[in-house]
Amino acid sequence: MNNTYQALHNKHQKLLLNKNEIAEELRVSTATIDRLRKSGSLKSKKIGGGIFFTLQELASYIDA
Repeated sequence: MNNTYQALHNKHQKLLLNKNEIAEELRVSTATIDRLRKSGSLKSKKIGGGIFFTLQELASYIDA
């Protein structure tokens, strides 16, 4: 595990974040998160009608 992932895990204490949490973490709007998701830059999971992002995917995006 990389340092970014460890820092995110320590901060959030969960493995999945919703769109609002990701936007807050990246300091962008939820519309920007939607654009990143639709372009394939940030992969998401659809669970029960909600859009979620893994900490590993967020760490990979930040480190890219």
